[in-house]
Amino acid sequence: MELYQKLRDDAEKWRKEGYPCPEYPLIGEILRHQFEGDAEERGPLKYLREPQFQSLEVYWYLRLVRETPHIVDLYKHYYGDDISVFCDALGIKISPDALAFIDSIDPIINKVKTDDAFARANVSDVVYEAVTLDYPSYIFALAIGSGKTVLIGTIIATEFAMALRYSEGGFMKNALVFAPGTTIIESLREISEMPYEQILPPGLNQEFKANLKFDYPQNKTKYISVQQGSTYNVIVTNTEKISLRANRQRRKNQPVLDFEEKKEQEELEENHRLKTITSLPNLGVFSDEAHHTYGNEMDKELKRVRETVNHIDKETNLIAVINTTGTPYYKTQMLREVVAWYSLGEGINDNILKSLHDGIVHYEMGSRSEEAVIRDIIRIFFEEYGDVVLSNGAKAKIAFYFKTQEHLEASRSYIEKALAAPEINRDPTLILANTQKAKVHEIDEFKRLNDPNNQKRIILLISKGVEGWNCPSLFACALIKENKTTNNFILQASTRCLRQPEGNRHPAKVFLDTKNRDALDKNLQENFRTTINELRRQDNESQEVVLRIRQKDLPKLKISRTVDRVIRAENASTEIQLTLPTDVSEKLPIRSIMTPDFTRTGTLSPLTDVGDSGEETVKVLEQTTDCYMLARRIARNYHIPLMDMLTELKRLYPEGKVPNGHLEPLCQQIDSQLQDYEVIKETVTDALALIHIYDDNGKPIFEEKDDDGFYSEAHK
Repeated sequence: MELYQKLRDDAEKWRKEGYPCPEYPLIGEILRHQFEGDAEERGPLKYLREPQFQSLEVYWYLRLVRETPHIVDLYKHYYGDDISVFCDALGIKISPDALAFIDSIDPIINKVKTDDAFARANVSDVVYEAVTLDYPSYIFALAIGSGKTVLIGTIIATEFAMALRYSEGGFMKNALVFAPGTTIIESLREISEMPYEQILPPGLNQEFKANLKFDYPQNKTKYISVQQGSTYNVIVTNTEKISLRANRQRRKNQPVLDFEEKKEQEELEENHRLKTITSLPNLGVFSDEAHHTYGNEMDKELKRVRETVNHIDKETNLIAVINTTGTPYYKTQMLREVVAWYSLGEGINDNILKSLHDGIVHYEMGSRSEEAVIRDIIRIFFEEYGDVVLSNGAKAKIAFYFKTQEHLEASRSYIEKALAAPEINRDPTLILANTQKAKVHEIDEFKRLNDPNNQKRIILLISKGVEGWNCPSLFACALIKENKTTNNFILQASTRCLRQPEGNRHPAKVFLDTKNRDALDKNLQENFRTTINELRRQDNESQEVVLRIRQKDLPKLKISRTVDRVIRAENASTEIQLTLPTDVSEKLPIRSIMTPDFTRTGTLSPLTDVGDSGEETVKVLEQTTDCYMLARRIARNYHIPLMDMLTELKRLYPEGKVPNGHLEPLCQQIDSQLQDYEVIKETVTDALALIHIYDDNGKPIFEEKDDDGFYSEAHK
């Protein structure tokens, strides 16, 4: 049994016992708060999804029951009774002959740490990294769309709440959240928008929000705007801003002085950021999309991130490192630090992800032209998703992934031709491109794809729209030309359309050429230990229930209530009688004419008035409003008949023009004549049917009544 399975079983047992924790009983109140009813009875969850709650439960089981163990100590606890079983579980190759001379686990662990030749021969890179870390580090593996960002926010909220209650309990008082790239950082902004009142009990939530501070350093921000030594900060940044710098190399033809100045400035900024981070007490580090930092996937930049975390551990009180990922396997072997795992198949079964049932379509590009393939994809998309709309009004979309701008432009012309075909007949403005060369308005539209007012349906992408892209309205993806890229690009792109919006029953579709299909199949086997064929057969679990209701002559439920009504006074006149305003003074502009006098000295102004008075009155034509336009405006605002108002105005102004200076006095006269209203109380009684057979539009809700007098309707 895998480590995550053993932890899941023990955490569930802990729940059934009522989350006993004599030293920190608050954790039981927090975990029980996640349920609508009794936690032990497993009622529905308030906000978290099942995989998120299970991960949270395992996390706190590790923190409080197992006391935040190092991963090696965790394996000792579960597999330490048998050295051979322990080595097999952790991934250390030891021959049976060698095991005969070993009587404990510690010498093996020490040999892995200190003997490079032994480590290279007997353990993989990922096992070596897990064993040699000096701090607790755990991986929570949740399939795409299962809510890794919400899990991070929930762990931070519950840690901070525990720290507020138990100040000396060793709980997190600061959090550093980082991930590679800017796209994922945008998705991590969800942490600051979470409904924490549904995660924390009322008293805790108020105190938590009063102390919580977020910092999202912008791209060009050189420093982290957090007070050194402060508490309850959440810093969300990308890996580049926190990683230790590599040895800097001077560019060709770069002046030495310029190189030295920039090097000194970068070191100053780096030291300031690290100094700020390491000054924060009780720090927790959260690494999103953590599969980048393991084994062969770890490039030089991310190796420096690992070095940076090691540096932070040496400089401050690092509580633990929490890694989240959707791909917990490395070369078909599960990463040893995985303590929770929720797979693609489970997500599809539980309707957290869209189904791919019969949804993977592949093309032999040699047998058909690319234009014909694209035309077929566009036809299928609009046949199956043309009328699909999410509950918020957003329309279903498809994303095409390209490697080069040339391929994108050529394919765009094919897409436009396909849209113009009579059987599709769609506007080419449905297309949106987002590449490294995208303009600001294109990037803004890309960020608003889930907005119901956004009309874009076909998204063309280069190096965009993979990890961290949250687009529930995306129902299909197309990769129809070989993409030779690293970091599981085919896998990441193909699964972008699996995020499940609320209430959706439509499956997703992935269009691939044969080479990309083979690459996806390989990625699925290496990262999820599943295959395309298995995903094709996977479907959302559902059960059809037939609701049958017998119509009976039940008395209607009568509800009476008292309401206030505003009505015109009984003797109030509805006829408006206006008089010509007489006390309106004509306000005319005054103009002063001045000339410069350069003979004047000292503090006197060089400008002098012309003439005796220096002022003259300028006559201008007075502004007027047409009687008909004014009558319309008054009738609309005061709810009085238009023709009555027009007749009254023309009586006063036969020429049909009303001076603008008369408008306010006229309105005051109307106000004074229409203010006779009174408030009365009235009892209103509504009769409510206990069972509605028809909707508000008079259409039958159920099918026709059967022979037994029952109405019936099938629900999935």
